[in-house]
Amino acid sequence: MTLSRAEAPIRILHVVEATSTGVARHVLDLSEGALRAGHTPAVIYSPSREDNLFRAGRARLKDVRFHAVPMRRVPGPWDIPATLQVRRLVARTGPYDVIHGHSSKGGMLARLAGIGNDSAVVYTPHAISTQDPMLGRTKRLVFGAGEKALARLTDRIIAVSSDEGEHIVGLGIPRAKLVVIPNGVAPAAGPARAEARAALGLAEDALAIGFVGRLSRQKAIDVLIAAFAPVAKANAKARLVVIGEGEEGAVARRQAERLGCARQMIWLGAVDALPRYPAFDLFAQPSRYEGFSYAVLEAASHGIAVLTTDVGGSREAITDGVSGQIVPPDAPESFAAALATLTADPQRLAAMGRAARAEAGAVDGRQRMIDDTLALYRRLLTSRSDVRK
Repeated sequence: MTLSRAEAPIRILHVVEATSTGVARHVLDLSEGALRAGHTPAVIYSPSREDNLFRAGRARLKDVRFHAVPMRRVPGPWDIPATLQVRRLVARTGPYDVIHGHSSKGGMLARLAGIGNDSAVVYTPHAISTQDPMLGRTKRLVFGAGEKALARLTDRIIAVSSDEGEHIVGLGIPRAKLVVIPNGVAPAAGPARAEARAALGLAEDALAIGFVGRLSRQKAIDVLIAAFAPVAKANAKARLVVIGEGEEGAVARRQAERLGCARQMIWLGAVDALPRYPAFDLFAQPSRYEGFSYAVLEAASHGIAVLTTDVGGSREAITDGVSGQIVPPDAPESFAAALATLTADPQRLAAMGRAARAEAGAVDGRQRMIDDTLALYRRLLTSRSDVRK
């Protein structure tokens, strides 16, 4: 018996330029989950921003076809050959039931590739560009208009948090196009606290503050270093552990030297953060905007108190004043005051950490995200099949 299109294994193509940090993890999780469920995933990716996580994922997922296409993050004439190359790859390696674009550039290329193809087209912005508070008025208008235009070529837009979803609707994109599927992580697993701290060279009585993310304006590493400097001065045992790399890395190191806290900082670069979380007493992330931070979810699942900003998904991950503290974004004085208050009260940090672990529970958020996304694909394919009957 021949299976209908809505019953057969799904042929999925992910298109992604931002092959690093949370977006990379999301695409790899979806690809691996689709394989386990008996589907056929493939990925068109840009090698220019590929990090160790994505590179290792490509090596591990041997049954997923990965196709490299040069892409650039910023818009420009180079998008024309990238679009043509993606369309040629779709024609040569397809057909695909679903074409799923990730972040703004991958989303644009995926939707242009979908023109003329009998594929369901899905887009996950992972913090849509117009959420950026540093975006100028002209760019905000242009990018917003572009998102509205491309939405017409999209069957569904996935927001990774409710906050991001409301922002997308606020752009004038129909709510019927939107579905919210929050990011999720697997239940925490890793070394014991003492082992994790020993691996970082941290004394048992050190006060360890962790940061995980791209060293960029979005993640506001500058705000964190400015807030940490007085804490370091007041507490010789305070340490700031920075995991990640990015365009602001050199500037951040110079800032730490200038403020006199560099000797109390540990720069690990782009390494796997999961074995390091148990070493932290506090996780601090002063992002200016987010879709839904994987790092915040991971810290909470490891039972770490979280200090973060009121951006996409923060209030879905932690309870302000219970499992962590939430302050306004791009408010350096508020973030610094909260960091000073929390680090002066180890017992409160420990209590918040216990609450974070209890709130995270034993639910496998990663599998829930995978299942919900695959279910969306199936609904879209079923509705298309019904229309054709």
